[in-house]
Amino acid sequence: MPGSGLCAGHPIRLTGRYFLVASHPCFNAAMDAAQTQILEKVKKLLALASSPSEAEAAAALDKATVLLAKHGLSLAEVQEEAEVQESVLLEKQRLRGWESALIYGICQATFTEALHYRSQAGGRILLIGREVNIVTARELFGYLHRLILVLGRAHSPSLAHVESFRQGIVHRIGERLAARNAADSAAGRTTRADPATTALILRADAAARTENQAFIKQKYGSTSTRKSGRRVEADSYHRGRAVADSISLDQQID
Repeated sequence: MPGSGLCAGHPIRLTGRYFLVASHPCFNAAMDAAQTQILEKVKKLLALASSPSEAEAAAALDKATVLLAKHGLSLAEVQEEAEVQESVLLEKQRLRGWESALIYGICQATFTEALHYRSQAGGRILLIGREVNIVTARELFGYLHRLILVLGRAHSPSLAHVESFRQGIVHRIGERLAARNAADSAAGRTTRADPATTALILRADAAARTENQAFIKQKYGSTSTRKSGRRVEADSYHRGRAVADSISLDQQID
């Protein structure tokens, strides 16, 4: 991940997993309060099912399946009507290198894409993807961003060492997320899963890349990418990598 960054109008190509909650006859404009609560619970569970942790994702998916079944539904009946959308993650003209790398890694783990959109009015970091994925990405970013800021301030009074320390943390977190995704993919090929659920997940994974890119192209046209690199203080960078191994990546939505 070193050298990865976000720039004006640059879509980050990502990998991951997402699940769809959409319109069903019982989930329509006339739904009562109880039905609304059911939908919100299912949305949260499916957001948790985007977790890089195979065990947590499976548990959340099982709970969503049970909840839907109780009300006469199944995951196979979930319609693919929810649209790709965008949401502002940050209002910021310029990102530090470690912030760009953090967004990149989180997007890879949540099957969203990121654009750094600049205009005369300022800069915005946009997340592109399905609602449940955007929610997951936002929660994970908020938790990690705050933690990395605090850890950096405690590391050193030197800005160069602080930034190098944060770079080390972020790059190691990106490696951990990528490794977990790869391990989960391998595990998924060897575990017994409901065929309908597996097919739904595979369709969702395959469609997300195309959908996100189509949304970006339609709304923003052509985009560009720019790689950037910077020198780091080796000792602080490696200290950051070591600290990153103790950071939990299992923070979830309440």
